[in-house]
Amino acid sequence: MEMSALHPNVTVSGAREAIAFYEAALGAEVVDVVTAGDAVIHSDLRLRSAAGVSTFTVAEEFPPDSAAPEPGAPTHASFSVPVEDTDAAHARAVAAGASSLAEPADWFEGFRQAAVRDPFGHRWYFVTVAESVTAEDVQRASDAWITQRGDD
Repeated sequence: MEMSALHPNVTVSGAREAIAFYEAALGAEVVDVVTAGDAVIHSDLRLRSAAGVSTFTVAEEFPPDSAAPEPGAPTHASFSVPVEDTDAAHARAVAAGASSLAEPADWFEGFRQAAVRDPFGHRWYFVTVAESVTAEDVQRASDAWITQRGDD
């Protein structure tokens, strides 16, 4: 078992397929898989990114304690992966079966991102952020985005 400082548990319907997807789409490495009968009840995956190494668990849903997101419905959480090449990460995920939510684009100079929804309902953001980007830069861009949406 391997766990990073934050080790999210990703609940899916179809854990074996999800693990294969995360290997293909994100380059995740399987550390271990624990089963009960045919069901994957726990697995640890390692993800290497521009920010370092993280781990996460993928497991089948077990209602009422855990539930996978409904396909196409809003989700309660998303995952951001810092990458060296947003465009390549997005293309890899889409080629593996993800649906594009936002094509790669510069949110502002030094901050490029894209978003996908994986076949299991989870949202993933790929971001490339220059070292020169500050919290103030992100706040200005966020304020402009809210104004553009008309949410202010």
